[in-house]
Amino acid sequence: MKYSDTKGPISLSSVPQNAIGHAVPGSKRDIESAVIKVTPEMAKEWLKKNRSNRKVREDRVDRYAEQMKDGEWMVSPDAIAFSYTDKLINGQHRLKAIMQLGQGESVECLVAFGLDPDAFKIADVGVKRTGADVLRIEGFKSPEEKAAVCRLLALWKQERLEELHRYEIVRNSVIVDIATACRERLTETIEKVGADKKALNGLMPRSLMAFAYFAYKPTFPERAEFFLNGLMHGKNYPALDWEEAYEEGVKNPINLLDDKMRVNYKEYSRKAKLALLVKAMNAYCLERPMKQLRWRSNESFPELAARKPAGEQDLFS
Repeated sequence: MKYSDTKGPISLSSVPQNAIGHAVPGSKRDIESAVIKVTPEMAKEWLKKNRSNRKVREDRVDRYAEQMKDGEWMVSPDAIAFSYTDKLINGQHRLKAIMQLGQGESVECLVAFGLDPDAFKIADVGVKRTGADVLRIEGFKSPEEKAAVCRLLALWKQERLEELHRYEIVRNSVIVDIATACRERLTETIEKVGADKKALNGLMPRSLMAFAYFAYKPTFPERAEFFLNGLMHGKNYPALDWEEAYEEGVKNPINLLDDKMRVNYKEYSRKAKLALLVKAMNAYCLERPMKQLRWRSNESFPELAARKPAGEQDLFS
């Protein structure tokens, strides 16, 4: 049976027998796998099963193709994989690279059939899937922004915000779970913070501001709103004269953060920016007098004044 004659779902039985090297024992869940000589024609057909996968990185495709043409390609332990719903869930970069081969050429690849459709959440072939990749596959709009906020929410809940520079410590499955649980409020937050994409330029990364707004909003609904509008637009917050209300030298925390960032934005690390944002929002929401805003790298990372969520439903509702 020729592969081009196949009309049904992709499976091991639909692959020409002479294309198979040696079979690899399957699992008790009827997952089939084999080392297969994949031709450009087969790759083209298989890519038709590629629905809502992560964005293709053309530089990765070209590099794979170059290795294949130079005879440097090796069988990867990570399989090109299809779900039992007949969807390609892993291997699109390799298949696109194979399509650059000449007629009659092929590359041996480990291929698996019959996997759980959710297996893509833990698949990390070639370029490791980011949280944004996974959210995009799941159908979320603005996946980059949402993944960044969900990652910070996970770290906050775990009391590890000071580790925000370690991108690998939050699993993609956790990001998906958080984004799914708070989809509506997360979308509203991203839209509000991103309404004017230039408003926070040179002041605060939008993902950090979105995280802080999301975190503080349930505890300080009015103050969180005022802080966001004050930083983004310089208006729409209570006309409180902080110096008059407290003592000489006291300033509105929003203005202190604005002044600090406009002078030193490029010098601050992402961690320092979030620490300063948290300090400013704490002072603003709690109405605590503040004459200057600072955070040093040898200091403990500031705790959010927002109420710490007791559980997932508490965090995402």
